[in-house]
Amino acid sequence: MGDRPGPDAPSQDSQHEPHDPYSRRPGYVTGVDGRTDTWTTASVAGIVTGGAVLFVSGLLRTPTPLAYAAAVVIGAVVWFGVRARRRAADRREGRSPDAVARARSQAIADANGGRRFFVAQNPVVVIVMGGVFLAVAVVQLVARGLSAGSVVVAVLLAASAVYFVAQGTGTLVVRRRERSRGTDAGRH
Repeated sequence: MGDRPGPDAPSQDSQHEPHDPYSRRPGYVTGVDGRTDTWTTASVAGIVTGGAVLFVSGLLRTPTPLAYAAAVVIGAVVWFGVRARRRAADRREGRSPDAVARARSQAIADANGGRRFFVAQNPVVVIVMGGVFLAVAVVQLVARGLSAGSVVVAVLLAASAVYFVAQGTGTLVVRRRERSRGTDAGRH
């Protein structure tokens, strides 16, 4: 009798059951279809706060570099503050704060045959999109000249280009492997 867990102790069953990646979960955005999204309410709150700070800065005619810096800092503070409160509440209630992210990542891997990156329906289109992003990055950098803003935009566009090209190339490699496995299995 003396070794029973208290009423606020986490149950044994909840620790060993896998978390349903699409079930409703407090602290996460729920999509129109009723499934839990990958975006947390903390991240949405931070982004919305950053946008609001930019809007108010525009009304107050704050210099652009200062307005963007303030928006990023205040948005990040809100994001991480709300996130810390949610994680603390999860721990108090006996849940793992990372259960949704782990379950969603595992669901993506299960749906993609063990791969955690997305598999493009048409990888050539994704690779071409990456090429377009890279071209736009170079063109806007040449057109605007070398300034802090144009370099930041060029870096963001180039990072997006690399992401799309890597995903498209990864899909091509995976499909080539699957085809070669299929032909090898057909020969035996």
